[in-house]
Amino acid sequence: MRLLFWRKVAQREALPVPAPRRWTWLAGRRMLTRTPYVLPKDQAEGDRLDIQHHLIKLALGSNYCAPLRQPTRILDVACGTGTWGREMAHHFTEARVLGIDVDRTPLERALERLGPQGLVPPNFRFQVADALQPLPFAEAAFDYVHARLMSPFVPERQWPQVVGELLRVLEPGGYLELVEFEESARSTDPALTALIAALDRLALARGLDTHTGGKLGAYLHQAGATAVQQRRIVLGAGRQAQRQQRLLAADALALVKHVGPLLIRAGAFTETDYQALLRQAEEAAPQAVIQFPLIVAVGQKR
Repeated sequence: MRLLFWRKVAQREALPVPAPRRWTWLAGRRMLTRTPYVLPKDQAEGDRLDIQHHLIKLALGSNYCAPLRQPTRILDVACGTGTWGREMAHHFTEARVLGIDVDRTPLERALERLGPQGLVPPNFRFQVADALQPLPFAEAAFDYVHARLMSPFVPERQWPQVVGELLRVLEPGGYLELVEFEESARSTDPALTALIAALDRLALARGLDTHTGGKLGAYLHQAGATAVQQRRIVLGAGRQAQRQQRLLAADALALVKHVGPLLIRAGAFTETDYQALLRQAEEAAPQAVIQFPLIVAVGQKR
């Protein structure tokens, strides 16, 4: 059965697909073009996403919240470096785990670091696919679909369509799990707060809602999901809060560094003002308290 599943995936990969998005360089950062995505797509950003992955896993106490028993076909949407999918493949050894992303560069850089003897399980695969387009999978192709932090590239008006498409490829009785931030990060450091607020304004100007968490339940209901449950977690508080604070500070500082060129180009700051705020944020980081409310929403297909 496993071999048949991967053969079907390979057949779908061979079908005509839209031309890949082009990319360009901005102040040494690799940026996708023809997309509202506000973050770079390069190795440094991949490293930040891995920090963020470990932070969320630590806060949740697991890689998932859905009431899974033994899923056999798992889809990870916008998988980035593929860390979540590889860990799930190790955990559910009988499952086939497929990660999709519009750009494979972060995954390739991660696999290069793992080396030929790297920890890439045989039941994990990757496929290029755009979550803003109809997915190249048949209905009921998966029994668990996971999508984390899509708000940096999904326009607010497209959320109902995207959630509906994720539910389409899920089999009846399967679970769809969505993870998004509920609101902006709260920080005792005014410099970091100012930088993150500027990023929020940039995203809003591109039609993005980076605080989609509170709407996930409504999107799931609208798409037809049942048994919808939500869990609210505040990153930087609760379980192992001190360790979470260290990871959150590293994540937040890397984030505002990575988007600096975009903020300057958009006129949010002059180069001088941006660098001054960044220095203040770096100096305040060891003592600053940061918290980031996160929503995990799970729905089941009828």
